[in-house]
Amino acid sequence: MIENHLNDPQLLRIMIEQVPRSGELLERVTRQEWEMVGDLRDLFDHHAEVRVQDKDTAARLVASTVELTVHQLIAAPGSVDTTRLENELVAMITGYLRTPR
Repeated sequence: MIENHLNDPQLLRIMIEQVPRSGELLERVTRQEWEMVGDLRDLFDHHAEVRVQDKDTAARLVASTVELTVHQLIAAPGSVDTTRLENELVAMITGYLRTPR
């Protein structure tokens, strides 16, 4: 996700803030988001260390958290060390997924 947003952070910010969204585009984005959530759910099922009770909600939460965080921090003015960003996101999400609820 981080690498997808590094090419042109300014363009990303403009797209987030100003580009009109057609119904077709929103439908396509929604479909891709649900595919990502499904992939995460499948990934969680294959890893015993994922200890959340509601894996469906956890998959949605992880997908949204990563996407929104990356969008915001990459598109924001000022540089973000992408290695640190990735490491901190991984630590945050794995901590959440491994803590029994």
